[in-house]
Amino acid sequence: MIPHVEAQYRIRAERRYRGVAGLSMGGFGTLVYALRHPDLFAAAAALSAAVYTEEEVLAISEERWQRLEGALYGPGLEGPARLTEHWRSYNPIQIVQRAEGEALEAIKRVRLYLDCGDDDFLYKGNSTLHIVLRDLGIPHEYRVRDGGHQWSYWRSGLIDALAFIGTSFHQP
Repeated sequence: MIPHVEAQYRIRAERRYRGVAGLSMGGFGTLVYALRHPDLFAAAAALSAAVYTEEEVLAISEERWQRLEGALYGPGLEGPARLTEHWRSYNPIQIVQRAEGEALEAIKRVRLYLDCGDDDFLYKGNSTLHIVLRDLGIPHEYRVRDGGHQWSYWRSGLIDALAFIGTSFHQP
């Protein structure tokens, strides 16, 4: 995607002028992209990111697993078998917990912004990610506002999220 955008538009094609943002599943993608490829982005803003703890994955109903997650991580998996290496390699919590050395330092150089409503069903994963980031000394902004997993919530937070990314581009 980045080479296409940089070829099509007159932009500054450097990490320090690149940001990524998304909400819900797009927030998950934002985090995975930025955490797995911190060399590509100056900032990342995730609103109501689809981040799940291991406990939440284990509690997913079999019907839902088969319909949604199974297509991504493996059909027919039950219990701890769902926590595959593939799942862990794409879980933002696990990506951060596993980072060490230069990989951890690279993540610390990405300005991270997390925003999840206090009534959002994704609050637990987002809160856990915040705690892990904080415990590991990874700088980030974390916002919990009144609201749930809906457009009215995201519209009210999008300006702040984009301003956060924009601030990252103001460099000497």
